[in-house]
Amino acid sequence: KRFPVWASACILTVRGAVVNLGLFLHYSDQLGQPLNIPGRIWVLTAFIVVFSIVIAIFKDIPDIEGDRHFNITTFTVRLGQTRVYNIARLILTICYVGIVAITPWIVGVNWLFLLVSHTALLGIFLWRSQRAALPNQPANLEMPISFPQFYQFIWQLFFLEYVLYPVACLIG
Repeated sequence: KRFPVWASACILTVRGAVVNLGLFLHYSDQLGQPLNIPGRIWVLTAFIVVFSIVIAIFKDIPDIEGDRHFNITTFTVRLGQTRVYNIARLILTICYVGIVAITPWIVGVNWLFLLVSHTALLGIFLWRSQRAALPNQPANLEMPISFPQFYQFIWQLFFLEYVLYPVACLIG
């Protein structure tokens, strides 16, 4: 918590590179496959790394008072909850738009499945993000989704990627 940049770097390294590339190489080795990382795995890894940045940013949004009290300088303390929330939304939107834009050129995936599924997820994300209350606001009729519910939804999108992307590869 005292070193948010290092904490984020560790999270990104483990969640992005070690999990995706390490597991791919491990299973390739165990199955007697060549230890070459195809482009589709690099795309998944890049997507997960960027997504992990968003999770790391969202994680700190509710902790602004505690971070201020303990003199921990996070993006939320520096820029404010609303601004950081919108930055995280923008980054995740770019992440989804990016993968949708390159799907026809990803070898070994069913690009139409990936295009449709990720466009739909982007739409759901944008819709829900417009209806989510910030941590210092109670959920109400205009903002019926509490921040913890929205943060949990972000995690659901993250893990859903580990279902949808392999399906796109299997049917590709």
